[in-house]
Amino acid sequence: MCRLLGYVATEERTFADVVGEGFENFVELSKEHKHGWGISACSTDTRKTELVRDLTLAAESKKFAESSTNLKSDGALLHLRLASKGLTVDLSNNHPFIYGDYSFMHNGTIKSIDSVQKFVDPRYLGKFTSTTDSERYFFTILSCIDELGLIEGVRKAVKTISANCDFTSINSMLMTPDTFIAVCEFNEADSTEWTVESHYELRYSVEDGVIKVASTGWGKDHWTRLTNHSILVVNRKDLSFEVLPL
Repeated sequence: MCRLLGYVATEERTFADVVGEGFENFVELSKEHKHGWGISACSTDTRKTELVRDLTLAAESKKFAESSTNLKSDGALLHLRLASKGLTVDLSNNHPFIYGDYSFMHNGTIKSIDSVQKFVDPRYLGKFTSTTDSERYFFTILSCIDELGLIEGVRKAVKTISANCDFTSINSMLMTPDTFIAVCEFNEADSTEWTVESHYELRYSVEDGVIKVASTGWGKDHWTRLTNHSILVVNRKDLSFEVLPL
């Protein structure tokens, strides 16, 4: 029930610079998606990820204003959180989540945490930093990546959760120093969490030197729609990309 925005670029830039006109409209969505925000910035050169999070509304947060205009990276994720019913509003539950070279954020609800946690490899069970379904989803992806590699691992995790869990959406974005992946997989029959029409659609924009992906609902409807049941895979070295079916 959140809003997602991510980008990769050929040079270090900020969110405000990359999005440009209309970025303030995305930030205004935090007045509805009001349970905090997070930004992760992953550099291809240093291969390190910086994480900034806050419980204050992004539209009213000094930390957000500073981060969105000063934190430069050639790849970053931004998450505005509206907590799923029953989950605590706590900084540890704010996305993105980071583990090793991976940063991750999710939009939607997997309605039983136990139903997704059972797909997490036992060696990761002590690594949780939150009480969210989203982080269990993240570690399910990591478990499948260990088994099959990056792209096929993401595909297996998404298909496994889709086939075995009750969910509204498992839309997500995953960033590594080498690759950016956006997943569009939502339950079209369940609109109980929608705050705008087509709440769970994702759209992407390919421009000279930057690729952006975002949730709908804030005035960027001319971007290309990422079809449900598909993933966008971007090579961060040269920004070549492909859209693959799940």
